[in-house]
Amino acid sequence: MALLCLNIKVKAQDNKAVDVTLKGIQIGQKVPDVTITGLHNYRDSNGKPATTAKLSDFKGKLLILDFWATWCSPCIAMIPKMDSLQKVFGDKIQFLSVSYQNDKEVLPFLEKLEKQQGKHYDLPIVTDSKELQTLFPHTTLPHYVWIDGEGIVRAITGYEEVNSNQIKNINNVRVGKLKTDLSIAYNSKLPLFINGNGGRSENLIFHSLLTGYTTGLGSQYYTGKDHSIKGRRFVFTNENIINLLAFAFGEGKDWFQSNRIKVNVKDPSSLLFKFSKLNANDWIRQNQYCFEIIVPPNLEANIYKIMQDDLTKLFPQYIVSIRKQKQKCAVLERTSQADKISFKGGAEVSEFGSTGFNLNGYYLSRLISQLSFTYMQNSEYPIIDNTGYKEKISIQADANLTDIQSLNNALAKYDLTFVVKDQFIDVLVIEDRTTN
Repeated sequence: MALLCLNIKVKAQDNKAVDVTLKGIQIGQKVPDVTITGLHNYRDSNGKPATTAKLSDFKGKLLILDFWATWCSPCIAMIPKMDSLQKVFGDKIQFLSVSYQNDKEVLPFLEKLEKQQGKHYDLPIVTDSKELQTLFPHTTLPHYVWIDGEGIVRAITGYEEVNSNQIKNINNVRVGKLKTDLSIAYNSKLPLFINGNGGRSENLIFHSLLTGYTTGLGSQYYTGKDHSIKGRRFVFTNENIINLLAFAFGEGKDWFQSNRIKVNVKDPSSLLFKFSKLNANDWIRQNQYCFEIIVPPNLEANIYKIMQDDLTKLFPQYIVSIRKQKQKCAVLERTSQADKISFKGGAEVSEFGSTGFNLNGYYLSRLISQLSFTYMQNSEYPIIDNTGYKEKISIQADANLTDIQSLNNALAKYDLTFVVKDQFIDVLVIEDRTTN
């Protein structure tokens, strides 16, 4: 009884929740004298069976319209209670059970219910209701409309208020709490929240989304927190599978550039354009994706693992792992023990351009990341820091940041140099998933 049943017949507009009861007759208003059709188990004032009635036929007594459905458990549980109340109050009230379902659905159901419970219920039933549904729109069931002997709506409630005390107090302007039925435009055949379907997802807690290439969006990613989101969010637009995997498995501590990724698959054409027979535009449309993940605060520490799991499920043809492998790297080393790069004070500066850089108050990791991500991202050698220097630095260098020799010429005065040598490093390995 604690749960309300949803009536999917009613819709809202403009992707904002609205109270649909406000679209119908309100408390204090008089109900038009409409003709009710589809009546069953009903006798007119002369005691003769009738299939139609006018609302004015119930003048002088409290009329309680019970909107219900055969699939609504709270509605079914109320049938014995209403039947009992009907007998207690006699001619002073009239319960009228109203369903939008047709008689072929409702009548066999009630017959079976009575057989199971070993009891006959005398409540009149309205099937295939249209007039009353229009007068009193709602979204949840059961839904009760209380109409006094003069045809005035006295209350619109849920099932909790249907009891003898409230019936005795019908002369009050309201009986219990006014029932509010909020509804929002939603098409169950379309994705939830996309294009406002079902609302604007203000209460989003967890979200994971993958789409194909989307025209008009650049290839980029964003990580961080928005004021509208309580938790953490990663969003990627038009990125290839390798970049998605590299980000997820780097876990914010490592970024696997192309020189630290091994693609060991039979057909790499979906992963790397250079192996494809498609032109660049067609390859991009077929092999780039948009991905977004949002997690609540309690899962922020696990967001990378969750992203890894999602990508593994979405691209099950691949197995991804991180392995230690020996390969040639551009390794930054100190050529002396003299400390010529220590922070000299002053404002923090981080300036990079194709002709040099200026770092003040930052760590060497900033230089390594800028070279890896931007200026040497296509180098065959991964950029590695092997200096062991953990303090803030002050370095200014004029150099071609895409050329190791040019960099070494500029870094020599700081007793630093890049050496191409074998090094064991973490490598992201992508392989085919084989099935036995």
